[in-house]
Amino acid sequence: MIGKEHISQHPVPMAEALDILKERKKAGELGYEQDLAFKHAEKYAALSVDKAKKLSEELSELPGMSPKVIVKDVDILPITEAQAKNTFLIDKAAIEGADAKKVVEVVSKYKGK
Repeated sequence: MIGKEHISQHPVPMAEALDILKERKKAGELGYEQDLAFKHAEKYAALSVDKAKKLSEELSELPGMSPKVIVKDVDILPITEAQAKNTFLIDKAAIEGADAKKVVEVVSKYKGK
């Protein structure tokens, strides 16, 4: 936005973005792009903020997990090893089959809750 200072930048799960946008919507009307992001997050956020944070913490304990990859895994909740391997392409990193299996195991605890 014009005239706004950029303070920091870090990836957040869709559930957290939805929470932020809900707070901004309460404070006033959202801009066009913010409204589109709000509707998208409202439709596709699969977890609550608390569950997304817990899943992020568990995934961060696995080796080779960058913040971008963790956020992507929290957002899409991969159910197959192939899907988990594809999330690592964000950082152009390769992942072993065993690591992908661990990601799927951790995510499966949160899927459907």
